[in-house]
Amino acid sequence: MRSLMQKLAFAGGLMTVAVVILPPLGSAAQQLFALHMAQHLLLIAVAAPLLIVSRAFDGLSRLTPVREATKPASAWIGFVGVFLFWHWPAAFQWAAGSAASRLLEYGTILAAAMLFWSVALSDRGHERFSYGARALFVMTAAVATDLPGVIMVFSPRAICTMPDENALRWGLTPLQDQQIAGLLMWVPANLVFFGIATWLFARWISGASPHKPFSQVMT
Repeated sequence: MRSLMQKLAFAGGLMTVAVVILPPLGSAAQQLFALHMAQHLLLIAVAAPLLIVSRAFDGLSRLTPVREATKPASAWIGFVGVFLFWHWPAAFQWAAGSAASRLLEYGTILAAAMLFWSVALSDRGHERFSYGARALFVMTAAVATDLPGVIMVFSPRAICTMPDENALRWGLTPLQDQQIAGLLMWVPANLVFFGIATWLFARWISGASPHKPFSQVMT
């Protein structure tokens, strides 16, 4: 039976997904690229970890495809690959074209992030994956947000933005919109990744057992 903290984590994860999809953020993000990146940040750094910590999806770990996808290498490559794919300008422009394509974008990002955090934060099937290995696993995955973030911030031209007139309505040029989006991807995301990695590293240094890294905290 799940604890109160786990139930709260589950509710918080679902509420975060709702905030991402529904108005006002869901509609405003169709106008500003920076808000669209805020959606991505909420999915990977808030919703996905909370849903994994809630243990509401532990039963899926019995499925063979899920077991394969949550092997450390598979989960890392899947998360980084999916996230970078949706920040490729052509993929982003396609996703911005319709509600269905945006939902596909959000869904695949959330699923990849949940598989990733299940390796870092769950005890299911990863008892031999030490805290030190988990810390490195999380820190290196920050490349998924660092790379597009740095490119967006330092690019001399707008390469991945909403239509020009949308940014201008908010008093921003397309390049300024992109630069704010890049900063969101670069700085806040790193705070989450390196914060959790630091916690895992501290647990490793202290000699704690990696048997139940986060589920013990939540019970």
